[in-house]
Amino acid sequence: MLMMKKLRNQLNYAWRVGATGFSFASFGLGGVAIGGIIAPLVNLSSKEAKCRQQRTQQVIRYSFKGFTEMMVKLGIMTYEIEGLEKLKQSRQELVIANHPTLIDVVVLIGLMEKANCVVKEALWSNPFTKGPVRSAGYILNAGSEQFIYDCVERLQEDQAASLLIFPEGTRTEKGKFLNEFQRGAANIALRAQVPIRPVLIRCTPSTLTKNEKWYHIPSEPFHIQIKVLDAIHIDEVLGDTQVSPKQVRQLNQKLQQFFNQELLDNEQSC
Repeated sequence: MLMMKKLRNQLNYAWRVGATGFSFASFGLGGVAIGGIIAPLVNLSSKEAKCRQQRTQQVIRYSFKGFTEMMVKLGIMTYEIEGLEKLKQSRQELVIANHPTLIDVVVLIGLMEKANCVVKEALWSNPFTKGPVRSAGYILNAGSEQFIYDCVERLQEDQAASLLIFPEGTRTEKGKFLNEFQRGAANIALRAQVPIRPVLIRCTPSTLTKNEKWYHIPSEPFHIQIKVLDAIHIDEVLGDTQVSPKQVRQLNQKLQQFFNQELLDNEQSC
């Protein structure tokens, strides 16, 4: 009996390794298809750049949603979300989330009806991702102040979609609770004077963390828990909302403390 159980576990593990490889290969090919085929067709459908970007963003949203559901059906992962309506209805907010896994952005974009996104320079030049992210008008974070101004400008547009950003700047390393927040998110929120929508993400067992190979999968399917919290209004946490290095630093510290406490409370309640 034990031998049969062990064999089933080994077969299940081998299946999930293969299914994970298939999923990532599909993701890469999907990126090429969107950038090389779908985006050019979308560009022909409208003369307005804004309209083309919004349509491409919707293509990416449905693709990411489909990718997430595919991984669920393949037995690689499961997920649950608390406060989905808050995320769906989010407009002209800075949505900030912790970043425990490689697919956080995929899951979140798939759940948001409208969303702009900040992308790293590596994704901007990657042959599998550069087509979609450029066609969607996502904002490049090249480590300069220009990206701050680009984010603020996008958030202040009429009927702007919310902007998704990960304040940690990169995935959390395996075994760590939370990386130190970079000040970009606080800087953007303070300059744009928009609400901040916190999203907590928990992945058990831990997988797809920073510097972890895709094939280093856990012994069982991983489960992602997403909790969308009420919006934080800057004037409720800062006495002075004028833009200054001091206020940016204080807001960043408060956001870091908020996430640390919420993640700790969430961990203890599980």
